[in-house]
Amino acid sequence: MDLLRNRFLFVAAIAMVSLAGCQSSGKVRDASGESVVPGAQSPGKEQVYIELAAAYLQEGQIGVALAKAQQAVEVNPASSNAHNVLALIYERMGDAGKAEAEYQEALRRSPDNFYAHNAYGAFLCKQRRFAEADREFQAAIGDPLNQSPWIAMTNAATCTQDQGDRAAAERQYREALQRNPRFAPALLRMARLSVESGDYQGARQYLERFAAVSPATAESLSLGARVERQLGNRNKAASYERMLRERFPDAVDSQRLKGQ
Repeated sequence: MDLLRNRFLFVAAIAMVSLAGCQSSGKVRDASGESVVPGAQSPGKEQVYIELAAAYLQEGQIGVALAKAQQAVEVNPASSNAHNVLALIYERMGDAGKAEAEYQEALRRSPDNFYAHNAYGAFLCKQRRFAEADREFQAAIGDPLNQSPWIAMTNAATCTQDQGDRAAAERQYREALQRNPRFAPALLRMARLSVESGDYQGARQYLERFAAVSPATAESLSLGARVERQLGNRNKAASYERMLRERFPDAVDSQRLKGQ
């Protein structure tokens, strides 16, 4: 699995943890429904630590994120979401054993936690345990309370693509975009697949849709330059290349352009 795909699986999992903080009711909740620390914290206080842990993790402050996640578990050991974010942090730290144990604990505490199913699926995919990963993704996708199934659908498509089945991955990306036509990661993946299949007009359309909903990334600019070169639009290709150099000077593709 390449680094961009690896990063997307991770970010999508974090996104679902962040979404968990917005849930006021439904299936994704602590198994106990209240704090299990005697005579102290009010119900749900662990959610503050969960959201802080997710935020620090996205910023790359791993040590602080770990401390906040551990606080969440201390406040409410029965919180499925607390174990889930702790699993994400251990995964980021490269401790696969602890990460898997925490994912499994999250699902033991709440078997219908679709955030945890999605995150665990992403973890299993990176371990190349594809059949197990797909079961987790399908559990997240199929939950009727999951209001953003396209996240797990796109993760599932990326995992399918990593197995070499581009046709099936494309179908899955399209299904995700049917649910949410503005979901940027799926649009970018479809642009990449279109380039790989030689459909440069299609790739341009996906990149235009991506640009309408998301800031440019190193990948989107690199793809844009490649697409426009293939379509004979040298000025537009040069514009993409210039933006890539200016905004992402350390990007691999940017370094390649410097050598041209």
